[in-house]
Amino acid sequence: MAPSYNYEVIVIGAGPAGSLAAAEAARAGKRVLIIEKDTEVGIPEHCGGLVSTSGLKNVIDDYRIIKKKIDKGTLIVKDRFFDFSFEKSNLVVIDRQLLDKKLAGLAIKEGSDMVLGSYAFYKKENNVNLVYIKGKKLSAKYVINAGGNAYYPKKEGKILATQFMFALKNRNYDGIAVYINKELIPKMFGWYIPYEEGLAKVGAPGSPEIALLVAKKILNNLNLNGEPIKIMSSYLINGGPVFKYNTNDYVLVGDAGGQTKPTTGGGIIFGGIGGKIAGKLAAKDALDKYNEEYYKQGPGRDLINQVKIKDVYDALNDSIIYKIVEALHVKNASFSGDEFDFHSKFIRRILEDPLLALKIAEVIPSAVFSYLKSLFFS
Repeated sequence: MAPSYNYEVIVIGAGPAGSLAAAEAARAGKRVLIIEKDTEVGIPEHCGGLVSTSGLKNVIDDYRIIKKKIDKGTLIVKDRFFDFSFEKSNLVVIDRQLLDKKLAGLAIKEGSDMVLGSYAFYKKENNVNLVYIKGKKLSAKYVINAGGNAYYPKKEGKILATQFMFALKNRNYDGIAVYINKELIPKMFGWYIPYEEGLAKVGAPGSPEIALLVAKKILNNLNLNGEPIKIMSSYLINGGPVFKYNTNDYVLVGDAGGQTKPTTGGGIIFGGIGGKIAGKLAAKDALDKYNEEYYKQGPGRDLINQVKIKDVYDALNDSIIYKIVEALHVKNASFSGDEFDFHSKFIRRILEDPLLALKIAEVIPSAVFSYLKSLFFS
Protein backbone atom coordinates (compact mmCIF):
# COMPACT_ATOMS: atom_id res chain seq x y z
CA MET A 1 0.00 0.00 0.00
CA ALA A 2 1.32 3.49 -0.89
CA PRO A 3 2.29 5.57 2.16
CA SER A 4 -0.03 8.34 3.35
CA TYR A 5 1.45 11.85 3.53
CA ASN A 6 0.31 15.02 5.25
CA TYR A 7 1.27 16.87 2.08
CA GLU A 8 2.44 15.81 -1.32
CA VAL A 9 4.93 18.70 -1.40
CA ILE A 10 6.40 20.63 1.50
CA VAL A 11 8.37 23.74 0.57
CA ILE A 12 10.75 25.23 3.12
CA GLY A 13 11.05 28.99 2.67
CA ALA A 14 8.77 31.63 1.13
CA GLY A 15 11.33 33.57 -0.87
CA PRO A 16 11.06 33.68 -4.67
CA ALA A 17 12.45 30.15 -5.14
CA GLY A 18 10.14 28.60 -2.57
CA SER A 19 6.99 30.44 -3.58
CA LEU A 20 7.50 29.71 -7.27
CA ALA A 21 8.08 26.03 -6.50
CA ALA A 22 4.89 25.92 -4.44
CA ALA A 23 2.88 27.77 -7.09
CA GLU A 24 3.91 25.34 -9.82
CA ALA A 25 3.13 22.24 -7.76
CA ALA A 26 -0.17 23.59 -6.43
CA ARG A 27 -1.25 24.69 -9.91
CA ALA A 28 -0.96 21.05 -10.95
CA GLY A 29 -3.30 20.02 -8.16
CA LYS A 30 -0.79 18.88 -5.53
CA ARG A 31 -1.34 19.44 -1.81
CA VAL A 32 1.39 21.93 -0.91
CA LEU A 33 2.56 23.49 2.35
CA ILE A 34 5.02 26.39 2.56
CA ILE A 35 6.90 26.81 5.84
CA GLU A 36 8.47 30.23 6.43
CA LYS A 37 10.71 30.86 9.43
CA ASP A 38 10.02 34.60 9.63
CA THR A 39 6.77 36.15 10.77
CA GLU A 40 6.30 38.16 7.58
CA VAL A 41 7.11 37.20 4.01
CA GLY A 42 9.86 39.41 2.60
CA ILE A 43 11.04 40.60 6.02
CA PRO A 44 13.92 40.92 6.86
CA GLU A 45 15.22 41.99 3.46
CA HIS A 46 18.89 41.36 2.64
CA CYS A 47 18.84 41.84 -1.13
CA GLY A 48 20.10 44.76 -3.20
CA GLY A 49 17.24 44.19 -5.63
CA LEU A 50 19.23 44.88 -8.80
CA VAL A 51 18.23 42.65 -11.73
CA SER A 52 17.72 42.81 -15.47
CA THR A 53 14.21 42.87 -16.88
CA SER A 54 15.35 40.09 -19.24
CA GLY A 55 16.08 37.92 -16.21
CA LEU A 56 13.08 39.11 -14.20
CA LYS A 57 10.61 37.81 -16.76
CA ASN A 58 11.67 34.29 -15.69
CA VAL A 59 10.28 35.05 -12.23
CA ILE A 60 7.37 37.49 -12.52
CA ASP A 61 5.59 39.54 -15.18
CA ASP A 62 4.25 42.21 -12.82
CA TYR A 63 6.44 45.24 -13.45
CA ARG A 64 4.79 47.21 -10.65
CA ILE A 65 7.54 45.86 -8.42
CA ILE A 66 10.10 47.96 -10.36
CA LYS A 67 11.17 51.06 -8.46
CA LYS A 68 13.82 52.48 -10.77
CA LYS A 69 15.43 51.93 -14.16
CA ILE A 70 19.23 52.10 -14.17
CA ASP A 71 20.82 53.79 -17.19
CA LYS A 72 24.34 54.44 -15.90
CA GLY A 73 26.94 53.26 -13.47
CA THR A 74 30.39 53.92 -12.08
CA LEU A 75 33.12 51.37 -11.48
CA ILE A 76 35.64 52.58 -8.92
CA VAL A 77 39.00 50.82 -8.71
CA LYS A 78 40.84 52.19 -5.68
CA ASP A 79 39.39 55.71 -6.11
CA ARG A 80 39.82 55.79 -9.89
CA PHE A 81 36.58 56.24 -11.81
CA PHE A 82 35.15 54.65 -14.92
CA ASP A 83 31.65 55.67 -16.01
CA PHE A 84 29.58 53.21 -18.04
CA SER A 85 26.27 53.49 -19.85
CA PHE A 86 23.71 50.83 -18.94
CA GLU A 87 20.99 52.04 -21.30
CA LYS A 88 21.04 48.71 -23.18
CA SER A 89 21.53 46.57 -20.08
CA ASN A 90 17.87 46.31 -18.99
CA LEU A 91 18.87 46.99 -15.38
CA VAL A 92 16.21 47.86 -12.81
CA VAL A 93 15.93 48.14 -9.05
CA ILE A 94 12.96 46.25 -7.67
CA ASP A 95 11.01 46.33 -4.43
CA ARG A 96 12.22 43.01 -3.08
CA GLN A 97 9.73 42.89 -0.21
CA LEU A 98 6.87 43.39 -2.64
CA LEU A 99 8.27 40.74 -5.00
CA ASP A 100 8.34 38.15 -2.21
CA LYS A 101 4.81 39.02 -1.11
CA LYS A 102 3.41 38.86 -4.63
CA LEU A 103 5.01 35.48 -5.32
CA ALA A 104 3.81 34.10 -1.97
CA GLY A 105 0.35 35.41 -2.83
CA LEU A 106 0.54 33.59 -6.17
CA ALA A 107 1.43 30.33 -4.42
CA ILE A 108 -1.52 30.70 -2.05
CA LYS A 109 -3.87 31.65 -4.89
CA GLU A 110 -2.91 28.43 -6.65
CA GLY A 111 -3.88 26.47 -3.54
CA SER A 112 -0.82 26.27 -1.27
CA ASP A 113 -1.10 26.37 2.51
CA MET A 114 1.40 28.43 4.51
CA VAL A 115 2.77 28.49 8.05
CA LEU A 116 4.71 31.55 9.26
CA GLY A 117 7.18 31.92 12.12
CA SER A 118 8.29 28.29 12.08
CA TYR A 119 11.81 27.00 11.53
CA ALA A 120 11.69 23.70 9.66
CA PHE A 121 13.88 20.73 10.56
CA TYR A 122 14.16 18.15 7.81
CA LYS A 123 14.87 14.48 8.40
CA LYS A 124 14.50 11.32 6.36
CA GLU A 125 13.34 8.36 8.40
CA ASN A 126 12.45 4.89 7.09
CA ASN A 127 12.65 6.34 3.57
CA VAL A 128 9.99 8.96 4.39
CA ASN A 129 10.54 12.75 4.22
CA LEU A 130 9.76 14.29 7.58
CA VAL A 131 9.64 17.99 8.45
CA TYR A 132 9.36 19.09 12.08
CA ILE A 133 7.82 22.47 12.95
CA LYS A 134 7.10 23.60 16.50
CA GLY A 135 7.26 20.03 17.75
CA LYS A 136 4.85 18.79 15.10
CA LYS A 137 5.92 16.08 12.64
CA LEU A 138 4.76 16.36 9.04
CA SER A 139 5.39 13.93 6.22
CA ALA A 140 5.68 14.69 2.53
CA LYS A 141 6.22 12.80 -0.69
CA TYR A 142 8.57 15.57 -1.82
CA VAL A 143 10.46 18.28 0.04
CA ILE A 144 11.76 21.35 -1.78
CA ASN A 145 14.17 23.19 0.48
CA ALA A 146 14.32 26.90 -0.35
CA GLY A 147 15.12 27.90 3.21
CA GLY A 148 18.06 30.19 2.45
CA ASN A 149 21.72 30.24 3.36
CA ALA A 150 21.17 28.46 6.69
CA TYR A 151 20.52 25.24 4.74
CA TYR A 152 23.44 25.59 2.31
CA PRO A 153 25.39 22.36 2.95
CA LYS A 154 28.94 23.46 2.04
CA LYS A 155 30.93 24.99 4.88
CA GLU A 156 32.89 27.08 2.42
CA GLY A 157 31.22 29.37 -0.07
CA LYS A 158 29.52 31.64 2.46
CA ILE A 159 30.58 35.27 2.87
CA LEU A 160 29.24 37.54 5.59
CA ALA A 161 28.02 40.77 4.02
CA THR A 162 26.39 43.88 5.43
CA GLN A 163 24.14 46.28 3.56
CA PHE A 164 22.95 49.65 4.80
CA MET A 165 19.99 51.72 3.78
CA PHE A 166 21.47 55.22 3.67
CA ALA A 167 19.47 58.42 3.89
CA LEU A 168 21.35 60.91 1.73
CA LYS A 169 21.85 64.50 2.86
CA ASN A 170 22.90 66.62 -0.06
CA ARG A 171 22.24 64.99 -3.43
CA ASN A 172 21.39 61.73 -5.15
CA TYR A 173 23.23 59.57 -7.64
CA ASP A 174 20.82 57.65 -9.86
CA GLY A 175 23.36 55.17 -11.19
CA ILE A 176 24.86 52.10 -9.57
CA ALA A 177 28.43 51.99 -8.31
CA VAL A 178 30.85 49.10 -7.82
CA TYR A 179 33.88 49.68 -5.60
CA ILE A 180 36.95 47.45 -5.94
CA ASN A 181 39.74 47.62 -3.39
CA LYS A 182 41.30 44.27 -2.59
CA GLU A 183 43.14 45.56 0.46
CA LEU A 184 39.77 46.27 2.09
CA ILE A 185 37.68 43.68 0.24
CA PRO A 186 39.78 40.65 -0.83
CA LYS A 187 36.67 38.85 -2.06
CA MET A 188 34.05 40.53 -4.24
CA PHE A 189 33.43 44.29 -4.00
CA GLY A 190 31.39 47.07 -2.44
CA TRP A 191 28.19 48.38 -4.02
CA TYR A 192 25.85 51.35 -4.21
CA ILE A 193 22.29 50.87 -5.49
CA PRO A 194 19.83 53.80 -5.63
CA TYR A 195 16.50 52.88 -4.10
CA GLU A 196 14.26 55.91 -4.22
CA GLU A 197 14.59 59.67 -3.79
CA GLY A 198 17.05 60.29 -0.95
CA LEU A 199 17.66 56.59 -0.22
CA ALA A 200 20.30 54.13 -1.40
CA LYS A 201 21.47 50.63 -0.50
CA VAL A 202 25.21 50.60 0.13
CA GLY A 203 27.17 47.60 1.33
CA ALA A 204 30.10 45.23 1.12
CA PRO A 205 31.28 41.80 2.25
CA GLY A 206 32.40 41.82 5.86
CA SER A 207 31.27 42.76 9.33
CA PRO A 208 29.12 45.87 9.87
CA GLU A 209 32.28 47.79 10.86
CA ILE A 210 34.20 46.88 7.68
CA ALA A 211 31.14 47.32 5.47
CA LEU A 212 30.43 50.76 6.94
CA LEU A 213 34.00 51.85 6.23
CA VAL A 214 33.63 50.70 2.62
CA ALA A 215 30.18 52.30 2.33
CA LYS A 216 31.52 55.67 3.41
CA LYS A 217 34.38 55.40 0.91
CA ILE A 218 31.86 54.71 -1.84
CA LEU A 219 29.71 57.68 -0.85
CA ASN A 220 32.76 59.91 -0.62
CA ASN A 221 33.84 58.87 -4.13
CA LEU A 222 30.37 59.73 -5.40
CA ASN A 223 30.46 63.08 -3.59
CA LEU A 224 27.55 61.99 -1.43
CA ASN A 225 26.89 62.29 2.27
CA GLY A 226 24.41 60.52 4.46
CA GLU A 227 23.68 58.32 7.45
CA PRO A 228 22.55 54.70 7.67
CA ILE A 229 18.97 54.23 8.82
CA LYS A 230 18.93 50.45 8.51
CA ILE A 231 21.52 47.68 8.83
CA MET A 232 21.08 44.29 7.16
CA SER A 233 23.69 41.58 7.72
CA SER A 234 23.51 38.15 6.16
CA TYR A 235 25.59 35.54 4.35
CA LEU A 236 26.07 35.66 0.60
CA ILE A 237 26.41 32.28 -1.07
CA ASN A 238 29.14 32.25 -3.71
CA GLY A 239 30.27 28.64 -3.58
CA GLY A 240 28.21 27.44 -6.52
CA PRO A 241 25.39 24.89 -6.89
CA VAL A 242 25.28 21.73 -4.77
CA PHE A 243 23.69 19.23 -7.12
CA LYS A 244 25.10 16.19 -5.34
CA TYR A 245 22.83 16.74 -2.32
CA ASN A 246 19.64 16.40 -4.37
CA THR A 247 17.76 13.10 -4.45
CA ASN A 248 14.67 11.76 -6.17
CA ASP A 249 12.39 13.28 -3.50
CA TYR A 250 14.38 16.12 -1.89
CA VAL A 251 16.06 19.08 -3.60
CA LEU A 252 17.78 22.28 -2.52
CA VAL A 253 16.85 25.42 -4.45
CA GLY A 254 17.62 29.12 -4.17
CA ASP A 255 20.35 30.11 -1.72
CA ALA A 256 20.06 26.70 -0.04
CA GLY A 257 21.04 25.08 -3.32
CA GLY A 258 23.79 27.56 -4.16
CA GLN A 259 21.69 29.02 -6.97
CA THR A 260 23.20 32.47 -6.51
CA LYS A 261 25.70 34.20 -8.75
CA PRO A 262 29.17 33.39 -7.36
CA THR A 263 30.35 36.65 -8.89
CA THR A 264 27.89 38.87 -6.97
CA GLY A 265 25.82 36.73 -4.58
CA GLY A 266 22.55 37.70 -6.32
CA GLY A 267 20.04 34.89 -6.47
CA ILE A 268 16.60 36.16 -7.47
CA ILE A 269 16.71 34.92 -11.06
CA PHE A 270 18.70 31.69 -10.71
CA GLY A 271 16.83 30.71 -7.56
CA GLY A 272 13.48 31.61 -9.06
CA ILE A 273 14.14 29.46 -12.12
CA GLY A 274 15.33 26.66 -9.85
CA GLY A 275 12.14 26.82 -7.80
CA LYS A 276 9.89 26.73 -10.87
CA ILE A 277 11.70 23.69 -12.25
CA ALA A 278 11.46 21.88 -8.91
CA GLY A 279 7.74 22.57 -8.55
CA LYS A 280 6.96 21.40 -12.08
CA LEU A 281 8.97 18.21 -11.69
CA ALA A 282 7.45 17.39 -8.28
CA ALA A 283 4.01 17.76 -9.86
CA LYS A 284 5.03 15.20 -12.51
CA ASP A 285 6.62 12.79 -9.99
CA ALA A 286 9.91 13.43 -11.79
CA LEU A 287 12.00 15.23 -9.18
CA ASP A 288 14.84 12.81 -9.89
CA LYS A 289 15.35 14.73 -13.17
CA TYR A 290 15.99 18.02 -11.35
CA ASN A 291 19.77 18.30 -11.77
CA GLU A 292 19.53 17.43 -15.46
CA GLU A 293 16.77 19.96 -16.12
CA TYR A 294 18.40 22.79 -14.17
CA TYR A 295 21.61 22.29 -16.11
CA LYS A 296 19.86 21.85 -19.46
CA GLN A 297 17.82 25.05 -19.13
CA GLY A 298 20.94 27.18 -18.68
CA PRO A 299 21.29 28.30 -15.07
CA GLY A 300 23.27 25.30 -13.88
CA ARG A 301 25.84 25.56 -16.62
CA ASP A 302 26.19 29.32 -16.15
CA LEU A 303 26.60 29.02 -12.38
CA ILE A 304 29.37 26.46 -12.76
CA ASN A 305 31.17 28.82 -15.15
CA GLN A 306 30.65 31.72 -12.76
CA VAL A 307 32.43 29.82 -9.99
CA LYS A 308 35.46 29.62 -12.28
CA ILE A 309 35.12 33.28 -13.29
CA LYS A 310 35.11 34.18 -9.58
CA ASP A 311 38.30 32.16 -9.12
CA VAL A 312 39.92 34.18 -11.92
CA TYR A 313 38.81 37.45 -10.29
CA ASP A 314 40.18 36.32 -6.94
CA ALA A 315 43.58 35.69 -8.56
CA LEU A 316 43.88 39.25 -9.93
CA ASN A 317 45.20 42.31 -8.11
CA ASP A 318 43.83 45.85 -8.29
CA SER A 319 46.40 46.94 -10.86
CA ILE A 320 45.41 44.21 -13.31
CA ILE A 321 41.71 44.78 -12.68
CA TYR A 322 42.23 48.50 -13.38
CA LYS A 323 43.77 47.71 -16.78
CA ILE A 324 40.96 45.32 -17.68
CA VAL A 325 38.31 47.86 -16.71
CA GLU A 326 40.18 50.53 -18.66
CA ALA A 327 40.07 48.34 -21.79
CA LEU A 328 36.34 47.69 -21.31
CA HIS A 329 35.73 51.41 -20.75
CA VAL A 330 37.46 52.40 -23.99
CA LYS A 331 35.01 50.20 -25.91
CA ASN A 332 32.09 51.05 -23.58
CA ALA A 333 31.59 47.32 -23.13
CA SER A 334 28.48 46.83 -21.02
CA PHE A 335 25.82 44.21 -20.39
CA SER A 336 23.03 43.59 -22.87
CA GLY A 337 20.01 41.31 -22.81
CA ASP A 338 20.22 38.96 -19.83
CA GLU A 339 24.03 39.19 -19.48
CA PHE A 340 23.76 40.92 -16.09
CA ASP A 341 22.29 37.68 -14.76
CA PHE A 342 24.09 35.21 -17.03
CA HIS A 343 27.59 36.59 -16.55
CA SER A 344 29.34 33.92 -18.56
CA LYS A 345 27.47 35.18 -21.65
CA PHE A 346 29.06 38.59 -21.12
CA ILE A 347 32.55 37.16 -20.61
CA ARG A 348 32.23 35.02 -23.70
CA ARG A 349 31.18 38.03 -25.79
CA ILE A 350 34.17 40.01 -24.52
CA LEU A 351 36.57 37.19 -25.35
CA GLU A 352 35.07 36.89 -28.84
CA ASP A 353 36.05 40.51 -29.53
CA PRO A 354 39.59 40.20 -30.99
CA LEU A 355 40.78 43.63 -29.84
CA LEU A 356 39.37 43.30 -26.32
CA ALA A 357 40.65 39.74 -25.96
CA LEU A 358 44.11 40.86 -27.06
CA LYS A 359 44.09 43.76 -24.60
CA ILE A 360 43.05 41.50 -21.72
CA ALA A 361 45.66 38.91 -22.70
CA GLU A 362 48.31 41.63 -22.45
CA VAL A 363 47.51 42.54 -18.85
CA ILE A 364 46.67 39.28 -17.07
CA PRO A 365 48.99 36.31 -16.49
CA SER A 366 49.09 34.00 -19.50
CA ALA A 367 48.08 30.95 -17.46
CA VAL A 368 45.04 32.80 -16.09
CA PHE A 369 44.03 34.00 -19.56
CA SER A 370 44.40 30.49 -21.00
CA TYR A 371 42.26 29.09 -18.20
CA LEU A 372 39.59 31.75 -18.82
CA LYS A 373 39.48 31.01 -22.55
CA SER A 374 39.27 27.28 -21.88
CA LEU A 375 35.98 27.78 -20.03
CA PHE A 376 34.28 28.95 -23.20
CA PHE A 377 36.23 27.67 -26.17
CA SER A 378 37.57 24.23 -25.20
